[in-house]
Amino acid sequence: MRYALPIVIIGLLTGMAMPVSAAESKKEIAARLDALTSRVDVVENRMPAAVNMQQRLDDLETQLRAQTGAIERLEFENRKRRDELAGLQSAVDLLSKEVQFAASAARNANAMLGRFLTDEGEPVSEERAGVPASQSIDEGMALMAQQRYGEAKTYLEQGYFDQARAGFEAFVAEYDAQPLAGPALFWLGEIAIVQGDFRSAINAYIESLKRFPKGSKAPEAMVKLGAALFALGDQEEACRTLKAFPGQYPKANAGVRARAGIERRRAGCS
Repeated sequence: MRYALPIVIIGLLTGMAMPVSAAESKKEIAARLDALTSRVDVVENRMPAAVNMQQRLDDLETQLRAQTGAIERLEFENRKRRDELAGLQSAVDLLSKEVQFAASAARNANAMLGRFLTDEGEPVSEERAGVPASQSIDEGMALMAQQRYGEAKTYLEQGYFDQARAGFEAFVAEYDAQPLAGPALFWLGEIAIVQGDFRSAINAYIESLKRFPKGSKAPEAMVKLGAALFALGDQEEACRTLKAFPGQYPKANAGVRARAGIERRRAGCS
């Protein structure tokens, strides 16, 4: 802007320059110079406004660039958040599938065990019928035994068969005279069936029946013993066991009696 005004003035002077006749008086020349000065003053008065306008345009352009940069950063952050949300959704979907798989696995485990593991209670009083009074234990030990049994049963219900098997085996070894040893032996047989160890299952069922013949799990243990014998290939002994079941446990519940009939037909008992 420093060189603009002289250029304008020179242009004005050039535009007004014209031959001066000899007759032109000094007064006329002075009038021309005054007019030129006035026009220069007008131009000078307008120059600051033009400069201010240009400055404002420059400022607006700077602000626009800053706002454009801010918008681009926000768009980048939004894309980043959308990607993070998509990742979280994928993780949630995967977790949901894992939960469904775990639930399905638990149902399959229950089916393999031949019953729903939590559908019946196991009152200790029923087991005491097979334990001599001399073998009763004090209340503190009974509570401890119930806790240990409960831990093993929880593993079983969750499908952790190796941990459940170890828990029940430890329970039977430590609390062999405790009434819950009967159900513990029964569950050891069930776990062995699931794991395909029919010989161990047979031994567990037989031990349960020998030591707790009147226990709450005894009728079911006898039916499962017959099924395990047949699975191991001993059809004759399996049928002998299943045929003896009605006379041994005439008051067994309907579910166990129905299962006995199924196993008899499966074994081809006459």
